[in-house]
Amino acid sequence: MNKRIISVFLILCMLVTLNILPSSAAGTSKVKITVKLQSIDLVENNHVGNEWVFECKVNKKNLQEGDSTVINTTSTGKITIVSTVEEIDSIPDTGSKTLTVSVGKLKVNKNNTYTSLVTVTENRGRYSGNKAVWRFTYGIKRS
Repeated sequence: MNKRIISVFLILCMLVTLNILPSSAAGTSKVKITVKLQSIDLVENNHVGNEWVFECKVNKKNLQEGDSTVINTTSTGKITIVSTVEEIDSIPDTGSKTLTVSVGKLKVNKNNTYTSLVTVTENRGRYSGNKAVWRFTYGIKRS
């Protein structure tokens, strides 16, 4: 009896390793995640700059404010969101923040809101050390 259980277990392990069984049989399922960059808001600016460029990457896909993207992943996957702010200047100052979201923690069919605070520090001149802080707000929906 024990040999039979071990044999079945080994066969299942082989099938999962060779990707013959669907992922749901291996304990994970495929899910669709929609990520929307809802807003980018200035929280504070203590003489750092007046003109800015913003960048957002969701699993390496570019996203503009107000736009959304669909990510196909698994229920055990992760979403990586990188928010970047750069001052437009002859010597630009830059700030960046990485947010990692576990798919398993997302509520299904609900808008899950996440924020990322990005700090840019002035690195030269009379305002050196001053900071500007931007808030990126994301809506993440798991289908």
